[in-house]
Amino acid sequence: MITLTTPPEVNTVLGGNTPASYNKFVLSNINFDTVAKVVQATVRISSTALPDMAPIQGTLNINCATAVLTIEAQQLDYYRRVVLTGPQNTSVQTQITNAQNALESGLVTLGLVAGVQAPGA
Repeated sequence: MITLTTPPEVNTVLGGNTPASYNKFVLSNINFDTVAKVVQATVRISSTALPDMAPIQGTLNINCATAVLTIEAQQLDYYRRVVLTGPQNTSVQTQITNAQNALESGLVTLGLVAGVQAPGA
């Protein structure tokens, strides 16, 4: 979870002027494609002060082949596309590889898969 330093505000009443700060940013349904080196996730932005306010949904996509990160929240009319630097792109690729290796190692350790985990896709 990320607590936003300058949270977007949404009115709590249609046509009103009492805003709710949406300060909680959470990634979920994270999908690491270890072969294509792509990360896709759902972005969920919510209000900790008013948890009954409906969460705002969005998407996060990172494509290491093109070194492009996009994040979008249509309800907030927000779209951002960032070209990653070489070190940033390498960092994302490392995170993908580490996640894959940790999960595979866990499956072997738990005895759910008989074998020896080795790095690589």
